[in-house]
Amino acid sequence: MAVAKRLAAIDLGSNSFHLLLAQALPGGGYKIIARQRQKVRLADGLQANGELDQAAIERGVACLDGFRNYLARGHIQHIRCVATAALRQASNSDAVINAFEQALGVPIELISGNTEAELIYQGATAALANSQQAMLVLDIGGASTEIIAGNGMIPHYLESLDMGCVIWQNRYFPDGLISTEALQQAVAAASSLVAPFSIDFQRYPWQAVVGASGTFRALYDILQRDQLNCIDPLWLQQVVERALAIGHCQRLGKLGVRKDRQAVFMGGLTILLGLLQQLPIARIELAQGALREGLAQQLALRQSS
Repeated sequence: MAVAKRLAAIDLGSNSFHLLLAQALPGGGYKIIARQRQKVRLADGLQANGELDQAAIERGVACLDGFRNYLARGHIQHIRCVATAALRQASNSDAVINAFEQALGVPIELISGNTEAELIYQGATAALANSQQAMLVLDIGGASTEIIAGNGMIPHYLESLDMGCVIWQNRYFPDGLISTEALQQAVAAASSLVAPFSIDFQRYPWQAVVGASGTFRALYDILQRDQLNCIDPLWLQQVVERALAIGHCQRLGKLGVRKDRQAVFMGGLTILLGLLQQLPIARIELAQGALREGLAQQLALRQSS
């Protein structure tokens, strides 16, 4: 009897680094064994000259040292690690990736925005199995936002935009103050980036919209506190009004935002509001997976072929 192989999918996101440990199943599926996640805020280190600063690099190295020790105890047969938007944008990405590879002990693949979007879509829709439902998947990362339309598990149209919760937070809410002016500027900027693609996305009459990032998980925390079950534009406007009344990101715990999410919450929220200005979205559900689940799905399929 063959021993089931263990897989590790590692996502070096622009806000958090994720490690997913899984066991391959017959037929190309997988069973999650464990998860590791650490806030690294890589995109926070992007300087005006385009370089990633030393403090951000050191945070990444420290996290990956821990991941390496964890992997060493896990008897992993197959590992794939990918880097995303912050390292796509960093002018010193080659040197940073080299430092990260030395810390992790595993090759790191710098993926394109389109590849990132495809993996996100696969991870977000994996639970659908044989469904042919038309889907729109949204992922607001630390330095990029992915919008993907497709049917079932097959993406048909996707875009990766250079805006993310960390970048938007630092640009429009640098001192943590939540003002009407800053909010309007952030939403307008996000809306203008989405506008060129709005008509193309509307050609896909999606039946469901899912959100696959920390921004949506944070919103669902608030939603559960409000004893509601889906994100919709009316409720989001109420969240905006409550955030403005609170006035500062450090006090967003009063709204129900976890402490580790407060520093980037407004950046993510305003990007979502910009998306809603351009796309006719009535309600958003929380996706059950994202990029690392897409990576795990690909690894599992390779083992079964």
